[in-house]
Amino acid sequence: MPVDEDDPRVRYHARLGLVETTDIATGMKTARRMLRLNGERRHPCQHVAIDSDCRGTGKRTLLHHIGLAHQGRREKLHGIDDSRIPVVCVNAPPEPGTSADWSAALAVFLGWDLYRPDTEQRPVQRMKDFTGPAVHVMRHARTEVCLIDGIDRLRPEDLQPTFDYFDYLADELGLTVFWSGIGSSDILREARAARFPALRRPTEATAPIRPRSVPTLWVNRLPPRCTEHPDEWVGTLAALDGRLRLRHHRPNSLLDHEEEVYRITDGLMEHLTPLIGMAAQLSILDRTETLTPEVLHDAAHYLDLPLG
Repeated sequence: MPVDEDDPRVRYHARLGLVETTDIATGMKTARRMLRLNGERRHPCQHVAIDSDCRGTGKRTLLHHIGLAHQGRREKLHGIDDSRIPVVCVNAPPEPGTSADWSAALAVFLGWDLYRPDTEQRPVQRMKDFTGPAVHVMRHARTEVCLIDGIDRLRPEDLQPTFDYFDYLADELGLTVFWSGIGSSDILREARAARFPALRRPTEATAPIRPRSVPTLWVNRLPPRCTEHPDEWVGTLAALDGRLRLRHHRPNSLLDHEEEVYRITDGLMEHLTPLIGMAAQLSILDRTETLTPEVLHDAAHYLDLPLG
């Protein structure tokens, strides 16, 4: 029989969706509490870091789901309203060393055409700074949350201007700003210290001024099953196991391969979800319809992941 690459289950396993690890679930819950408090203006906390111990742990996933969840709550409360933009999401420049133009990034998110043709039909930017129009639109659109991804990609000389820029937007619009990236908590802490320097030097007669705090949502790599963490890795695999749609798959059989899967992925969500999705696709295409060590190794080979 010919292989049916159009089987809808092939596409399904390419998008297994969010797996709520302990860190993701805690981050979502904490973010919701912060946004609720900030919305009521009782204990405003305008800047929140999303940080991790290494790349590929799921920071971007948490960042985007915080935005999706907040927008969903607003739509549930107010209905679908095209005039509202509860959440704005912008990215740091794609390459290290590229200067940051945040007003242009906001304009692109809002759907504006940045360029117009000059007399010789060459594209020129409509204005040097889109901040004023962007603030006007976001104020009337009742924007409450700004998501910034890739703060670790910024040049050192852009860090302080970036913080000052979004500090201004947060004050002007009452925004809560979430910053995602490796070392984002340290970056924000240093930026806040530079933004609000101590006005007096501590002496023996004065108490030292504590550094300004930075609330941080940590999304670290998943630990292997051990005495201190008996359930986290197993629970994550069980969640993925329950989403598999394979004809010969035995429920919870993915847990039979937990040690091998951990060796391949090193506990990183960036590797885990693609590995299981690719393995499921391959098992459909070769008609085995179950996950075996062989198909997991084939998937790892396709994804250029080490076999431990």
